[in-house]
Amino acid sequence: MHGCHISFAVADQGKSYNFLISGAYQQVMMARGIVLKDCPVPNRSTIKVTRSEILDSPASKQPSLKPEVRHRLDEIASHTFAHIAVVNSPLSLSTRTPPDGISNSSGWSGLETERVCELVITGQGDSVDLARVRLLVMLDELSGLHAEACEIDHKLHAIVAGRKRSVLQTIQEETATNIYMPNPLQGLVGSDLGLMTAGLQGSGNPNSPNVIWITGEFFGVQRARDMLFQVSMNKSKAVLSRDTAILPRKLDWMVTDRAEELKMIMNDNGAFIQFPPIGSSTSLITVFGDNRVGIQRTIRSVMQLACQYYVASFWLLPVQFNVLLPPPTLNTSQVASLLKQISTATGAEVVFKSMCFEMHGLENEVRAAINMILELDIIKAFHHEIRFQIELANEHREFISGKKNGKINKIMQTTNVKIKFETFNDHNFLIDVAGNDASVLQGLALLQEELPAELSFHVPESYHKRIIGVGGRSIQRIMKKYGVYVKFSNAEEFAALGGYSDNEDNVVARTPAKNAINLENLKQSVMELVNPKDKDYINETVSIPRRYHRTLLGEKSIFIHDIEGKTNCRVRFPDKECASDFVTVFGPESQVQIAATMLLDHVPFEADMAIPPNPDLSRICTSPDFAAFVERIKRDFQIAVVPIIKTAPNPANGGMETCTECSFKFRCQRSNADFLVTAREMLEQFLLNHNLHVYPSPTSHVHKRGDSFAEAFPHFDSKLLSTARTKTRHGMSSLRTWRIDSTDLSRPSESIVERRLRLANSSPDVKALFNSQPAYIYDLDEESTDQATSYVPGPSNDYWTPLPPIVCPSLCLVSH
Repeated sequence: MHGCHISFAVADQGKSYNFLISGAYQQVMMARGIVLKDCPVPNRSTIKVTRSEILDSPASKQPSLKPEVRHRLDEIASHTFAHIAVVNSPLSLSTRTPPDGISNSSGWSGLETERVCELVITGQGDSVDLARVRLLVMLDELSGLHAEACEIDHKLHAIVAGRKRSVLQTIQEETATNIYMPNPLQGLVGSDLGLMTAGLQGSGNPNSPNVIWITGEFFGVQRARDMLFQVSMNKSKAVLSRDTAILPRKLDWMVTDRAEELKMIMNDNGAFIQFPPIGSSTSLITVFGDNRVGIQRTIRSVMQLACQYYVASFWLLPVQFNVLLPPPTLNTSQVASLLKQISTATGAEVVFKSMCFEMHGLENEVRAAINMILELDIIKAFHHEIRFQIELANEHREFISGKKNGKINKIMQTTNVKIKFETFNDHNFLIDVAGNDASVLQGLALLQEELPAELSFHVPESYHKRIIGVGGRSIQRIMKKYGVYVKFSNAEEFAALGGYSDNEDNVVARTPAKNAINLENLKQSVMELVNPKDKDYINETVSIPRRYHRTLLGEKSIFIHDIEGKTNCRVRFPDKECASDFVTVFGPESQVQIAATMLLDHVPFEADMAIPPNPDLSRICTSPDFAAFVERIKRDFQIAVVPIIKTAPNPANGGMETCTECSFKFRCQRSNADFLVTAREMLEQFLLNHNLHVYPSPTSHVHKRGDSFAEAFPHFDSKLLSTARTKTRHGMSSLRTWRIDSTDLSRPSESIVERRLRLANSSPDVKALFNSQPAYIYDLDEESTDQATSYVPGPSNDYWTPLPPIVCPSLCLVSH
């Protein structure tokens, strides 16, 4: 198409490709744009889902997809061009019912949380994001929710959602709905799926970047849709836009390598960034927003991101100039192999034109590339000039140059390099560092030591005057001690700035990079003057299964606002389309753990107990005795017990329905989870009294000393000496992340186990009941437990084939 020569090789241990394009400059740049846009590197995403939602007979070793799920997966895969696999990884298993082949007499008794599997989505470009949203909508529909799509201009999405998606969270709270937004960078990388599927569903296009999905109760969805339309109508009249210039290669790098950071910038500021087509050599971006502060802050954040990307040039100059002799040149094939070698080794983008090597990339990549070129033998036949170009915010210009350019002059004299400042745009300026040998690297290192290191944090404004002191004496003393400059922003300045690195930050500390270690010390000194309940604002993450988020935001919102009021914290739910379980609690360090514990008290806890199939079970579970027993458990422990009996026709019994799977589901709030083991024991005793077998404990044959305390007071009710573990609400360990995941609920941390009162007489090894993979169950080959549904659009019916190891995801567990 463009008359270029293109070759490629796998690089970075198979994680990326290295392309070499050679030809005329304009043609090479156009070909580079096409390669970047249609880059074949696949994306990957996973969604954890309860097996019972999508699989038939989820407890068996060979479960199959439910027919309606299979049909929906077909539809989603064909519309989004993504590959969807259902993966039963052994790492995704929580404790489970007896595997096939274990008899009733040697089975296992205990509680288990719901078994999960993973939907693994792979594809190129936007297909993974589109498929993930459609799968989340499908899962909501399978759980009985109504789903609807509405179209709003994609430029307005971030503006409608508001800063930190606060408006969107309010709408979800009022209507008890899930709202799934499309990827704001859709259409920049990969094929344009919106055009490819433009006529799939009547006039609507499910892959359009304008489509927003809403799920919930029918009337809630209608209200949420109307509210979104109303907000978008109001905001569209007040939209402002601002253009700014950035180097085209930096824009390409941001879109391909820093997409998540760009999305975060848009979310934080409620603004939309319109990028030019990738590889187009256009340098203009447009930022849309509904207030000047948000737009300015967005541009400032993007410019800050651009500063991470360096440009270097290495000029080859003739040793002596002679008009009669042609200038020396490099062999084309030599240059091609050199470029490939340098780029593969360093990760930088390397260009050779007009006897000049250009390097583009992160600082360490560019520096490594220059070092490699300096060591080449063929370079030694030339004089050379090396130039680095660094971009920096205008506000740091005086900070770097020092009094009367003192810092810069010192570096130039020490290393014999030239340093020049150039104006670039309204926000950033360029620093050129030039020299003719390796001393330029030394000059760059000294300059980097003078670049500003920055730390921003939040201090309530009521403390500012106290910290600054009379005439600024207090803060001057602290600044002098650590050699750090501090700026406190009052309410007016803060409103004009919109916060520093975080929206809430109103204090910034700056110092040269060589002194960066003192930033944290200075922060601690400032914070010593702040009351503990108001200081050290941090983000704490709490893992709550995704399916509870809608209820917590909707029906339970009154409790969440109460928690926020009592603890001075804010609860932020993750973006729905990310399929994340992590809820963020933002507030003072002394309060966030209390807020997180209070929040977890409103999270439902579910556990199952399997028992051997029995034809009498249905009759007993409908008897008045069982109803009275369940009522007593609910009254005493606030735990609901629900029998689940699955039947299937038995050909050997004349087609009569026989019981195939029997289990009891325990439901309670997390704060009552301590009493689950006691409730299980009481249920076991009830079933044994009615001649129903349970799986005996594998440790029952081991003789252990009885609990003398329990035997000394046999007249006490068992619930008073339950196997509950004590839980101190405000004395939580200083963990930064809890995993209260559906795969992890049955594994208490060691610190909690230590706080348990004592083991009950009837279950000598309670910890074994809760462990994730007891040795007496999981003595299985990995191959036998690793089953996957490899899902591709088309006529193939072979859904359950083991995937190669690379497809099976590993599950990241947070250590307690």
